[in-house]
Formats: sequence, C-alpha cells, structure tokens
Amino acid sequence: MNVKTLIEDVLLDLGNNKTLTDVSSKIQIIVRLIGDDQLKSWYNDEFLTGYSYEAMNLPDYRISRAADIRADYFVPQGLGLLRVSGQSVPVANLGYEIYKEVMKVRVTDTLSAIIEYSKHPENIVMTLNPYERAMVQKVLTGAQIQNVHKVISPSTFKTIIDNVQGKIIDMFIDLNESVFNGEIDIQSSVARSEITRVINNYITAAIVQTGSGTINTSNSTIAANIENSVNDETKEKLNSLVDNIEQIVKENDEEFNDIAQEILDIRTELQSTFPQPKLLKRAFKALTWGTSTACKTLIEELVEKALELL
Repeated sequence: MNVKTLIEDVLLDLGNNKTLTDVSSKIQIIVRLIGDDQLKSWYNDEFLTGYSYEAMNLPDYRISRAADIRADYFVPQGLGLLRVSGQSVPVANLGYEIYKEVMKVRVTDTLSAIIEYSKHPENIVMTLNPYERAMVQKVLTGAQIQNVHKVISPSTFKTIIDNVQGKIIDMFIDLNESVFNGEIDIQSSVARSEITRVINNYITAAIVQTGSGTINTSNSTIAANIENSVNDETKEKLNSLVDNIEQIVKENDEEFNDIAQEILDIRTELQSTFPQPKLLKRAFKALTWGTSTACKTLIEELVEKALELL
C-alpha cells in the first residue's frame, strides 16, 4: 500500500472540507504503515480511546477554561430556605490562582465524541471534582449546594478539532515533501530518522507535561446527550460477536496478533461512556484485513452482523 498516495488523499479530502471522522480510517492506515510508536500512541489517544483521566501527556489544545460556573442552591431566609437556580458563582473572589485551577477544563474524550459535542447549539455542562466543589462552597458560604457545574461553550470543542486537523495537515505535508518526495523506503534509516523528526515536531510540541502539583480536573464528566451512541443492548451483542471472532481465530490456529489491535480498539470503545458507531464500524471492518483465507469468510459474516447493529 502506497503511503504517499494515502497522505495525498487525506490532504485532498480535508482540503475539500471532509471531516476528520470521514478520513480517520485512512489516517489509521497511514499511522500503522509508518509504524512510529509515538504517532500510533497519539492517534489512539485522539481517535480511539481518548486520554486517560490521569493523563500526564495531555496536549495543550485539550486544556481550556470554562465559560462560567453555575449552581443551584438553598440559602437561609427567615424561618425557611430560599432556592436559587442557575446562579453564576463568582469564583474569582478566591483569587486568580485558585480561579484558574477551578475554571480549568481538561477534555480527555475521543475526537468523535468531541465532534458530537461541538454540534450542540447550546452550552455543554461538566461536573466539578471534589476540590473544585469545595472551592465553590467557600464562595457560597452558608448555602446548601444542590447542583453545580462548569459551563463549556461548543467553541471549546471546535478549537480542539481545528488544532488536530491543522496538526495532521501540517505533519502530512511535511512528511510528503521531506520523506516521500522521492518515494523513499520508509524502513531505511534515513527515512526513519526524518519521520521521527517530523512527528516530534508536530506531536511532542503539543504535549503539556503536568507534574504532581497540578490540580487534576479530568475526573469531571461531560453531561452531553449523545443520541447516536451505542446502547447497552447493542454493546452486549457486539461484545458477543467479538467473543465469537476470537474463538474462530483460536479454532483455526490463526495468529491472533494479526487482529489483536482491532479487537482491543473495539473492546475499548465499547467500554467508553458514549461508544461511537463510526469508530466501531471502522474497527470491525479492519478485522477482515488481518485474517487469512482459512477463517476469513466466517469472520466476514460476523463483521457483517456487527455492521448491521451499528
């Protein structure tokens, strides 16, 4: 498979206003053919699994600031309580440094989920971690907090999408010109060195290394209603199909490593909060690429069933 042609196809598609979701399967193939571990890890974090809640390597474009913090709470009034709804909390009263910590937003979701969030016409809300809630309680002294959340503008997610797309375009243009202009063998030492340089330039430069002293707000959850995510019943059926595929491979004495990554991708996505059908479809289709004639037909039949569910 020609890496140079695939890179040019992706650049052309993005230039014609196709989305990252539209070209993600081509990008996945390019990443695997190039074989750079750092690029593969970045792709998996962005497109397949999302970043872990404890991620110490979250790119700077995934760290933003909430537009507001709003709360519902009760305050004493006479012999009773007065309910206050949707009130903006003046966290700035705690000082600039604490304000920055509490307002920080770390977006760890997969890119497909972020794309869905960006389509919401209204603001999206995110829950607060215990530290942030304690700081809000300091501001609302004497109040009984019923509900509190961060308000996040859809533009926050659009910015992440633009950053990832821009990074891919710049990186692929650089690779296309510096590595593949002369159809260089990507396994050669010269090409590998140049590939590493380009990837370091575009991927590593975007990473924010957070030490133990940083307040980690990534335990927050985004409370957006993703209508097209996979429901629990479908998850169970898809997991069963994956079990069957694994069994077929074992019974035919096939090399499981050939499809191990695809199986992992599917399992990981099914365990996520909002499993995305497009990601699952791509991973299931990829299962047929790494299997031999011995069990290819059986696996294709099960993949077809999975695609019907999605």
